[in-house]
Amino acid sequence: MIQKFKNIALLLVIVLSAASCKKGWLDVTSGTEIRSDDQFSSEAGFKDALIGVYISMTDPDLYSKNATYNVIDLLAQQYATLPNLALNVDLQSYNYTSVKSVATLDAIWNKSYNSIANINNALANIDKNKALLNPISYSIIKGELLGLRAFLHFDLMRMYGYGNMAKRQDIAAKLAIPYVTQFTKELTPQLSYEKTLELLMKDLEEATVLLKEDPIYNNPKKPSTYYTEINRDGFYNNREQRMNYYAAKALQARVFQWKGDAASMSNAATAAEEVIAYSAAKLITSPSYAATDALLYPEHIFTLNVTGFTDIVNFYLDGESATAYNSLLLSSSRAQEVYETANANVGLVDVRFNTMLSSKSRGYVSNKLLQKTNATYKNNMPLIRIPEMYYIAAESYALTNPTKAVDYLNKVRKSRGIIADITSTDPNVFKEELTKEYRKELLMEGQLFFYYKRLGKTTFTGLGSTVVADDKIYVLPYPTSEIEFGNRVQ
Repeated sequence: MIQKFKNIALLLVIVLSAASCKKGWLDVTSGTEIRSDDQFSSEAGFKDALIGVYISMTDPDLYSKNATYNVIDLLAQQYATLPNLALNVDLQSYNYTSVKSVATLDAIWNKSYNSIANINNALANIDKNKALLNPISYSIIKGELLGLRAFLHFDLMRMYGYGNMAKRQDIAAKLAIPYVTQFTKELTPQLSYEKTLELLMKDLEEATVLLKEDPIYNNPKKPSTYYTEINRDGFYNNREQRMNYYAAKALQARVFQWKGDAASMSNAATAAEEVIAYSAAKLITSPSYAATDALLYPEHIFTLNVTGFTDIVNFYLDGESATAYNSLLLSSSRAQEVYETANANVGLVDVRFNTMLSSKSRGYVSNKLLQKTNATYKNNMPLIRIPEMYYIAAESYALTNPTKAVDYLNKVRKSRGIIADITSTDPNVFKEELTKEYRKELLMEGQLFFYYKRLGKTTFTGLGSTVVADDKIYVLPYPTSEIEFGNRVQ
C-alpha cells in the first residue's frame, strides 16, 4: 500500500512542485488552487502529498546523492583526490564558479525549495480541511510536514550559510537563507540568523508536540488498538523511514549544537539523551553484525527509502575499473590512518574498517551504501543515526563532565568492536578522539563537512597545508539568479 502511495505521489510532485523564493519559480494561478482543492479533499490526498515530499527528497540532486555522500563528503575531503575527468573534481577543490559546480549547487538549492513549497502547500490546506482527517492522522501528518520543513531549511542553512556561530557573534544579525512558510508567489524576505533559527525551532517544537501521536513515541498508556483504524493500510509502518518523533528530537539536538553556546549545548544533550533512551534505534551489540548489514539499519533514527538506489549509488563505488573516474575511494594510506590500523586493538578490530570497507585494486570502497543483491536492507539512505546522538551528548558533557563525555565515545567504539578504551579526559585528547569518530562513523553520510564548519576548523585532513578553511570554502554560493533577480544578500 505504501508503494501505491509512492507511485501516486510521484505525479503529485510534478503537479504541486513550485519554487520558494526566486521570481518566476512560483506561479500560483486559479488552476493551481483548483488542483490543490481537489488534492486536499480527503485524508488520502494529504497522505499522497506527504509521500510526495519524501520522494522529492530522494532525488539524486538531494539526499540520494549530492546532499549527502557525493558532494558534501567531497567538500570534507573524505575521499581520495578525484581525477581530472571526474564530474565533481571542481567541487572537491572548492571551485564553486565552474559551470558544472554551479549547476550542481543550484540544483540542491532549487530542489530543496521545491520540496519546501510542496510542504507549505499541504500545510496551507491541512488546518482548513482538518475535519476531513482522523485526529490522530492530522497530528502525525502535520507533525511530519513541519519536521521536514525544518530539516530542509536547516540543511540549506548548513550548506549556504555561515558556521562557527558560537565564536562569531556577528553572525546572529546577518541575513540567513529564506525560511519559507507560505505557499505563495511572493518572495519570502530574508531574516537574521537569530530570527531564522527561531522559526526553525518553532516548527520543531510544534512538530514534537504533534508527533506525540506517533506510533513510535514511547507512550505505554496508549491501548494496543489505538492505531488499528488509521493504520489498516500500513501507512504508519516503518516509522524510521519518516520524520518521526525521535527524528524531530534528533534534529533539535543538531540545531541546538549548531548554535553552540553553553545553554544550547546543554539543550542539545537533553534532546539527544531522550533519543538515546527512548527511540527504537540502538547501537549494535555484536561486532560481527555489519557482515550482514553494513548499513547498521537498527541504528537508523531517520532514513529515506530510495527507489532504484542501486542505479544511483553503485556507480560511485567501483574500486576496480580504471575508467571509473567518479568513484569515491579511500586510498590505502588514508583508510589505515583514519581507522588507526597500526593499533591492533583499535583499527583492525573495528567493523567500520574490517567489514564496512572493502579493499579494491584502486583503494578502499565503503560497503555502507553499496547495494548488494543479498543485502539484508536495501534502498535506504540514512539521514540521522543513533551514534551521532552519543557524539552530540558527549560534546556537551565535555564542558561539564569530561568522564561522562569520554564514556559516551567509548560506548560507540565498543559497539564497533574496539577493545582499547579512551582513558584520558584531557579536553584536547577528547576533541581529537571526537573528530576521529566523526571521520570513521559518518563516512558516506555527508555530516563531516558540517562538523568542521560548525567548529570553524581552519584546517582538516586532506585540505592541504597551504589552504585555509574559511567562509570561501564553508559557505556555498546562492544561485546567481537569487542575488540578481531575487534581491538576496549572502
